[in-house]
Amino acid sequence: MAPKKSVSEWEEAFKLADKDGSGTLEINELRELLKEGNCNMPDSQIADVFVYFDGPKGDKRITMEEFNKGMRNLEMFIGKLRQLFDKFDTDKSGFLDKNELRKVMEFSGHKFTDSEINDILKGADSSGDGKISFDEFLQACT
Repeated sequence: MAPKKSVSEWEEAFKLADKDGSGTLEINELRELLKEGNCNMPDSQIADVFVYFDGPKGDKRITMEEFNKGMRNLEMFIGKLRQLFDKFDTDKSGFLDKNELRKVMEFSGHKFTDSEINDILKGADSSGDGKISFDEFLQACT
């Protein structure tokens, strides 16, 4: 996960991504910005992020103001997910094992069978090591 950035750093990233100098980002410019930031997402997720940033106007352009607001909100969301992850990483290994994952899932108020927990673990564990890193957890939650 990228470290928290200042508004001026986000503004600089925005300006560099605005290849056509329009003062706004179109979806292809956002895609390139995310790729340059090592944020590899499928196009469907990039489209979701674009709509999230574009706001209620839906004018197919992200302004600097919309971008800064979206990044602040995104950083807060990631911070809350980090707190949740750390709370349930009881052995402080930096990973969630099957039992810790069960506790995270049951924190939402639902009971899960072993089979369901195994399926969730398998789906989120992109490295195949039988445990979930924060990056895998973040990917699964977004």
